[in-house]
Order: sequence, then C-alpha cells, then structure tokens
Amino acid sequence: MARAAKLFPIARILILMHKSFLLEEKAAAIRLTDEVDSMDEAVRLLRAQVLLSNQCLEKIKALKNNLQAEDKGANIVAAVQSLEPALLELGKLEKEKRDFLHKQSARDMRTFISRMPPSEEWEILVHLFHRTQEFEQSMRGEISAAKLLLERGKKYVDYNVNVMTRTVANNTYNQEAAESGSQRGIKMFDSSV
Repeated sequence: MARAAKLFPIARILILMHKSFLLEEKAAAIRLTDEVDSMDEAVRLLRAQVLLSNQCLEKIKALKNNLQAEDKGANIVAAVQSLEPALLELGKLEKEKRDFLHKQSARDMRTFISRMPPSEEWEILVHLFHRTQEFEQSMRGEISAAKLLLERGKKYVDYNVNVMTRTVANNTYNQEAAESGSQRGIKMFDSSV
C-alpha cells in the first residue's frame, strides 16, 4: 500500500504530461491545418489574379492596337467596354485579397508567403506570386503606352482643329482657356474654311 501511495503521484504526473503532450500535438495539428487552409486560400486568390490579369493584359493590348489603327478610334469604345468588366473583377479580387491578408495579419502577400513553412504548396504559392508580379509589370507597360497614344491623339486632334479654325497653335481647348473667355476672330468650323 505504501508503494502504491508513492506510485500514485508519479502516475498522476505521467498522465498529466501525456495529456499536455496530446494537447500540444492537437494545437500543432490545428496550426498546421490553419496554415494549409491559409495557403490553399492564397493559392486560389493568386490563381484567380493570374487569370484576370492575363485577360486584362490581352484587352489592354487590344485597346492599344485600336489606338494605333488607321481608322483612329472606330473600335475604341468596344475595346474599353470589353476591358471594364475584367478590371472590375480584378478590383473585387484585390479587395478579397486585402481582407485575406488582414485576417492573416500580413502587410502584403510577400510577407504572408515568407511566414509559411516550405512545402509543395509553398512552392506553388511562390510561383504564382511571381507570375502575378510579371503580369502587373506588363500591364503597367501597356497602360503607359496606351496613355502615350492617347496624348498623341489629343495633340493630333488639337492641331487639326487649330488648322481648321486658323487659330494660333496653342492649346485653346482646355479648361483654362474656356474660363479665360478667349474669343476667336472666326467661328469654329467656319464653312468658308
């Protein structure tokens, strides 16, 4: 009996240690499950971003080609209208990604990825992240080229209007000129031109 009394506290300690070990294992399994779920969600978001970015890039290139075309604007409205839904979807996805990162307490996707343990899913996540960055850089380049074409088109229109109205070659069609009330000697689009 005395021996059993001595063993009882040791058995209790062993049982408590075993329970503690089981709780730690369960917590680790939950953390691992949360990490896997988080990585799965990040992969889903980045895959969707890659697909939408590719759509947007194609549509931006089509818009740029329309701006360069000889018919000068015949299909621009259709190109812009086809681009708008993809941009709206990309905006929604970006909000969803921000919410996800906020829930993960990560500043950006790079920070989130750096916190994840290396695995096959992690490699997929890194690859998708780099693809999204490539698409974003390509879109920036195409957008700046389209902006340049629009600026040149505006200058071309201003020049032609100036030629038709026989005005001095300055920008008389902007907001400042309209507010200053500058008057021309002849009417715009005079029939004698």
